[in-house]
Amino acid sequence: MNPARHVDAQALEAVEIDTVLGDDAFLQTHPAVRHVAPGKDGGLVVWLDATAPGSLLSEGTPDRPPEVELHGPGAPAASLAAHPRAEHVQLFFDGLGDPVAAPRGWWHARVWLKAA
Repeated sequence: MNPARHVDAQALEAVEIDTVLGDDAFLQTHPAVRHVAPGKDGGLVVWLDATAPGSLLSEGTPDRPPEVELHGPGAPAASLAAHPRAEHVQLFFDGLGDPVAAPRGWWHARVWLKAA
């Protein structure tokens, strides 16, 4: 008889992203991102480490356009905005959404990246 193996399953959180504008490497280099897959209607589904920190930077908006803009249906994941290259992040949630396209609301993120 073999003893059962203990498996440490990682807690992951799935986030739908309809649009990525700007630096698409933001998701690929994000330390909390575990997997990115094609989603419905040409979007993406991103699996994030649910235990990753979710601190948002809010010192002051830089005097330039954001390098990355993301949005999708449902609630935002704070860890999505916590990237080591982020200089400043604005995370918005529109709870009204759309009764058909986004009955749980929409989230929007604007990210300014540090100079390389």
